[in-house]
Amino acid sequence: MKNFPSQLLPDSKKDKKWCEHMLDAIVNHTDHVSSPENRYRLKDVRNYDIYNGEFNRDDYKYLTEQYGYNYPARLVNYPIVQPKIDLLLGEDLHRPLDTKVVTVNQEAINRKEDHKVTMVMNKLMEEVKEEMANLGMDVKTEGQEIPVPDDIDTFMRYNYRESIEEAVQDGLEFLTNRYKIKNKFKEGFRDLLITGKECYRVEIKDGDPQVRRVDPRSLAYDLSTETDDLGESNWITEERWLCPSDIIDEFGEKLDDDQIRLIESMSQQNKADIKSEYRNWYMNGESGELRVKVVHAEWRSLRKIQYKISPNKHDNDKPFRKMVSDKYRKRKGEKVRKVVVDDIWQATKIGGSIMVNCQRVPDQIRSLDDPSAANLSYVGCVRNHTTGSSVSMVDLLKNVQMLYNITMYHIELCMARSGGKAVVYDVAQMPANLGMNMQDIMYHIKNDGIIPINSKDEGLQAQTFNQFQQIDFTLSNSVQQLINLKGMLEDMAGQVSGVTRQREGQIEQYEQVGNQKRAVVQSATITRSWFWSHDMVKQDVLMRCANLMKACWSEGKKTATVFGDGTYKFISILPEVSLNDYGVFLGDGGKDEEMKAAVSQLAQSALQSGQIDMLDVIRIYKSDTMTEAEHILERGLEAAKELQAQQQEGAMQQAQAEAEAKERELQIEVEMNQLDNETRIKVAEIQHQSKLETAEILSDDQYGTRRADAALSQMEGQLKGQVKN
Repeated sequence: MKNFPSQLLPDSKKDKKWCEHMLDAIVNHTDHVSSPENRYRLKDVRNYDIYNGEFNRDDYKYLTEQYGYNYPARLVNYPIVQPKIDLLLGEDLHRPLDTKVVTVNQEAINRKEDHKVTMVMNKLMEEVKEEMANLGMDVKTEGQEIPVPDDIDTFMRYNYRESIEEAVQDGLEFLTNRYKIKNKFKEGFRDLLITGKECYRVEIKDGDPQVRRVDPRSLAYDLSTETDDLGESNWITEERWLCPSDIIDEFGEKLDDDQIRLIESMSQQNKADIKSEYRNWYMNGESGELRVKVVHAEWRSLRKIQYKISPNKHDNDKPFRKMVSDKYRKRKGEKVRKVVVDDIWQATKIGGSIMVNCQRVPDQIRSLDDPSAANLSYVGCVRNHTTGSSVSMVDLLKNVQMLYNITMYHIELCMARSGGKAVVYDVAQMPANLGMNMQDIMYHIKNDGIIPINSKDEGLQAQTFNQFQQIDFTLSNSVQQLINLKGMLEDMAGQVSGVTRQREGQIEQYEQVGNQKRAVVQSATITRSWFWSHDMVKQDVLMRCANLMKACWSEGKKTATVFGDGTYKFISILPEVSLNDYGVFLGDGGKDEEMKAAVSQLAQSALQSGQIDMLDVIRIYKSDTMTEAEHILERGLEAAKELQAQQQEGAMQQAQAEAEAKERELQIEVEMNQLDNETRIKVAEIQHQSKLETAEILSDDQYGTRRADAALSQMEGQLKGQVKN
């Protein structure tokens, strides 16, 4: 950094004066008229004007002012840029913020590997126990074992989560809802589409990691063309214009009483009352209040450190590393190394003289595996920065927008010139001898369709009349040509931006459904890179938030977050959160949205077939992510299967009961038939015996015969009663 203070200085010399010198050097460099940073900011301002429908009329003066005359048409902006950007912003609002937190430091990776090994060993033991049980051997289980899934690799890749990872996930959920990070992401995506830049500042405020969107028009940076990551800049400066009350709210605890009184007094002043050498630091706002220029800068400095390397008795390949002071003396078996590491410094200037935050940036995020690298508190990207300047969607469309305005201007000009058909009338042919004037002539033309003329005036020879001519001032064919050009420019804007008319819902009657779908798919493919750049920035922002939790929540945090639908969730974060590095990964929002739509269609089919109920379908439509929708559908199908299995089991049990009852009926019938046969035989025997006895009695006594018949009838009735029972 030419003309910048030296960065390789001991900390004792990096004082407030050094910080002020560094900030002034950055500001002087960026504010120079010919500096690239100044040109880029002016371009960003112009791009925002184009998006908002504002334009420079001087760019069109060569059309509207020719030969010293103004043409009868107005130059108006007909926006074709704004609708296409707004459509992409609307689509982004439907993309879910599906995050997954993963511990990425080596210690955490080792813990996961150990857990995987334990599950593999448990699975082998289960197989051994099963074989032993099959052999009739008594197997005893001691202690509580880790449950083993069927596919361990798939489980570890997609489903396994450490409790710390779940806690950080909950923390991100809390921050997203508490500080409305999604709204800030929407504004940042608009910045990306308009300027090609998207930037946020992530820092600790009020005990929590907080995200603030940074206006690209206030940003300047020193970034290599080999990367588009703003976090890798050598320096970044941000210029804001704040009213005195906002300054006191933000920096009050870092200002002394005299400085607070000075800032409060500014609210009563006008720019003209400020000393001339400081007037560039002040401006009057739209409502007349004084605005004060606040410039914040961060830069990469250098610092020499030394660390000791101690042997690890458990693993020789992974020795312990720890930073030590310059005066540390190594012990037996240790090694001491000296390295130069990145160190992030900052400074803020309020107005022309008040300096605050002249210090090393607190809570710098450093990897546990690589402590030499540090990150700026600014996170963002510069799209297509390999060209030296950002390229936005407005940059791609601004020339088409200008041609579109010119075309619409000429259409209006043609309409203004239109006046129907006109007759060229020689006033010398006016029949003055008839006492007629031009008004009378126009009356006869309108009502009679006759134009009386006087071919011979006093003192003039009669001559053949051929003076009348007709001029057509109606709309010419050039209007249709301009309308065709207008349509061509609209198609060109769609092709350049990727937001075609089919994607906007403008479907022609002659277009086939298949062609429409292909056009929409191609359009989505073109714009996918914009969403990808935006997703990468969101991922970096959330990753910095997750890692800042280590500093601000090192003693733990318990709170509750409330969602948009009124539900809430209690969050408990343990102090162990500070012992790991975290990576945050986002799902593919576009792909997830397509898959969610597919899952919704499957849910409708499942509803019609009775596999799930209406409540599950509603839950799927309300779900934020495809994963959540998939889980809801999966749970609904499993519940339906369980219900179906229960119903089948009940039907089987009922059928079995009916079969058993029928079998019992058949058995009873068989037994009844058998008993009936036995009864008949018994009755026959009794009857035969009774006849013999009756014959003997009849030979002696007629009365005895009647008694025998009665006894026989009684005995037969008793036997039938027994059979019936």
